[in-house]
Parts: sequence; structure tokens; C-alpha cells
Amino acid sequence: MDSRKRSVLVVEDDLELSTVMDRILLSIDRDLILEWATSAEDASELLASASRRLGGKLYDLIIADIDLEGIGTGLDLWNQCRREYPTVPLVVTSGTHPDVVGPTFLQKPFSVRECRDLFADLLNQ
Repeated sequence: MDSRKRSVLVVEDDLELSTVMDRILLSIDRDLILEWATSAEDASELLASASRRLGGKLYDLIIADIDLEGIGTGLDLWNQCRREYPTVPLVVTSGTHPDVVGPTFLQKPFSVRECRDLFADLLNQ
């Protein structure tokens, strides 16, 4: 059995959500390692670094908002992950794009229970 602690990358530029997201994720597994990025570019750097460091499996879940600071979007990140890290589950969130098709999508505002249930299902696959 793999004794490595599970890790989640949250890509969100609204840092007011960090406390809520941290609580939700840590209620699923209090030993989760949580990393935050505020742009698709920062997330890409974290993904590349983790991939080099760990040589394969990196994050157990990636959660990314569509509207991010910088030139990339959460959908750009989703496309990159599908190409480079196809086994890592990714959830895209948005409060302004209710018509997203493709990725696992969570519409903001979301309920804590809805969010927790989705993340728990993806982490326990």
C-alpha cells in the first residue's frame, strides 16, 4: 500500500475561499497536503516541479477556477492536464460560466456538502 500522503493543488485567485476550501478538504483527510496557486502559469510550474520531483504521480486532485489572474485560464490548465497528467482528477469551478462542458464542473456558489462529496469521491477513486 502507498504510504505517501495525498496532495491537492487548488488554483484559485480568490484567496477568501482558501479557509473554506482548506476546511472542506481537510475534513476529508486531515493529512492532505494542500498547495495553492493563483494563476494557471503558477500551477503549471508547480505541476512541472512535482512531476520532476516525484517522477510520475503528483497530485491526487486538482481544483481550478476558470477565471484566473494572468494569461491562462482554468480551462487552459484543464487542457494541459488532460495532455500531460491524464490520470489526475481535475475539477473546474466558476461563478460566471455555467455552461462549461467537458471537465468535472462545480458551479459557484456551491454548498459545502456538494463540494465535500465531490472532492471525497474523486480523492477516493
